[in-house]
Amino acid sequence: MAFVITQSCCADASCVSVCPVNCIHPTPDEPDFGTTDTLYVDPAVCIDCGACADACPVKAIVPADILRGDARNFIDINAQFYETPRDETVWSAPSFTHSMDTDGDPLRVAIVGSGPAASYTARHLLTTTTCDVAIFERLPIPGGLLREGVAPDHGSTKAMASAFRWVYAHPRTSTYFNVEVGKDISLAELRQRFHAVIYGVGARGANTIGFVGEQDPAVVHAGDVVGWYNGRPSEPGVEPFAMPLDKERVVVIGNGNVALDVARTLLAPVESLQTTDMPAGVLEQLRHSKVREVVVLGRRAPKFAAFTRPELLMLPETANCDVVIEDRPGIRDEIAELTEARHQVLASLPVVPIDLTAPPVPGRRIVLGFDTTIAQVVEGQVSLRRTQDAAAGDGMEPQEFTIGQANVVLANGFRVLPQPGLPYDEVTHRIPQQDGRVVDPGTGQPIGGVYVVGWTKRGAVGGLGKNRLDSESTVNALLEDANAGRLNKPTMGWLAFRRLVNGRTDVVSARRALHVLDREEKAGRKAGRPREKFVSTDELLAASRLLPRRDRTPIG
Repeated sequence: MAFVITQSCCADASCVSVCPVNCIHPTPDEPDFGTTDTLYVDPAVCIDCGACADACPVKAIVPADILRGDARNFIDINAQFYETPRDETVWSAPSFTHSMDTDGDPLRVAIVGSGPAASYTARHLLTTTTCDVAIFERLPIPGGLLREGVAPDHGSTKAMASAFRWVYAHPRTSTYFNVEVGKDISLAELRQRFHAVIYGVGARGANTIGFVGEQDPAVVHAGDVVGWYNGRPSEPGVEPFAMPLDKERVVVIGNGNVALDVARTLLAPVESLQTTDMPAGVLEQLRHSKVREVVVLGRRAPKFAAFTRPELLMLPETANCDVVIEDRPGIRDEIAELTEARHQVLASLPVVPIDLTAPPVPGRRIVLGFDTTIAQVVEGQVSLRRTQDAAAGDGMEPQEFTIGQANVVLANGFRVLPQPGLPYDEVTHRIPQQDGRVVDPGTGQPIGGVYVVGWTKRGAVGGLGKNRLDSESTVNALLEDANAGRLNKPTMGWLAFRRLVNGRTDVVSARRALHVLDREEKAGRKAGRPREKFVSTDELLAASRLLPRRDRTPIG
């Protein structure tokens, strides 16, 4: 039986490049790539060789005959992709274009960040050029979103981090963990040592909405919640965030995958999370949680929902609770008329009358609501606003109603934060760039030798796999500049640079830290758990055999 691509597909196309019969689509050079929820295996062409499964960094490709429960739906999902008329397109052979740097002395490239985008960038440089790479990470351990952003129950996706371990230990890689660019060392100082600097620091900022009571203690941001259940290391002297679990109802504003992750994690049986890397302290808090209902709200109609098909398809099974759609006039017709495959999953969910002004019904459930948003929060009292009345253009005022005490999670997206030394557009919340090159907003000209990649480059859109092609695009721009002589020649030697950094912070070496921290976290695990994470910077430094220095002297 053919192989099947399942829920955790990262779409980085590693499988495409090894398939001997070209049965995985869309490929990177085809129009659908980057817009579909996953890649798909053609069951009529697949020869069951397993090469794709071996290459998949997130173990999303499995033989169809081992699938059980709702996961068997992926057999049909893969097949249906090839049943849909595709304008008589003839699949082309996949192509992967790489550039090489100039002859002579290797380029020295600094990469700021160690998440998926930064790691893909380092990997591409190491495998296709002779560049020397230096990775700077503000935490004592690498990983970025793979460690602190992917939901704990998505273990196969988290396993993608192992595909990058060799990058940190490569002979042409030097690592500077526990070093924050802009605080411990400046961009100007990096440019004295390196030909080019690439920022891949993600989008850690929270979008705001502007409703009354947005600063109420009952309102939290999804980024903080995700960091909480993933054990994001707390900074010295900063009180760790904890999700408020004291109310029966949680309202999540937004209906993308992060919103579904939050809803699922808050309601899933604690027993099902005990085999994940979720910190023991968080598991204990969830064990005593009062939350019984999570209401996931989209401000527009179902056809604008932002979730992906695999995530919603598996939600009832992975959350192990009821998943329903709030009934309202016209909602059934709207769902019946949906044409996009990922939205058609909604048709499989029950539409039920729900009185949100009343306490949650017995049991646990996730409620999907549409055309509704937050109106205000006053001392924990939450008011919502129906938005379809205003959209109808009939002159009706949007209906507001109070649902009582609830906690609110804002899952309405993330924004790129300003980076010291780089230009920043306060309107779009982006770093101005063109083809990955950071540009001066005044002149529109590239700032030589400074680049961006991943969410830092394109904003908080696109999954893990998109970072692979995105990183290759930025690297190609860098190498084009190098070949054209547009990069400055560094003036600072290795020893002087190392002394500069060591004088300001406790530098953690990847070759040492990855081995020691991995060993220490696994040593603390309980039966059936992959690891017990360290959840503070001080714990990470102590585990890597470094004591935190309190005389840390920042730049300036």
